[in-house]
Amino acid sequence: MTPERLRRLLASGEGPTLEFKRSTGELREAMEALCGMLNAQGRGRVVFGVSDQGKVTGQTVAESTQRDIAGASRRIEPAAQITTSLN
Repeated sequence: MTPERLRRLLASGEGPTLEFKRSTGELREAMEALCGMLNAQGRGRVVFGVSDQGKVTGQTVAESTQRDIAGASRRIEPAAQITTSLN
């Protein structure tokens, strides 16, 4: 995702298919939100490193962070096609 596209996404604010989380410390809540979006809308996006107000706070991303997110997303049932990206 380009920086400009990310800015537009954040400016749109949270909604039925978009959730902001400060960090992966909120991973469980993020997966619950994503599951709800998938059930209601069939799609959704969670952005880590962003406050509820859409302010970028940042997130350190280690290999273990990526594994944690991948593992949590695999537990969503029914299984969904989930992609992750680093920006």
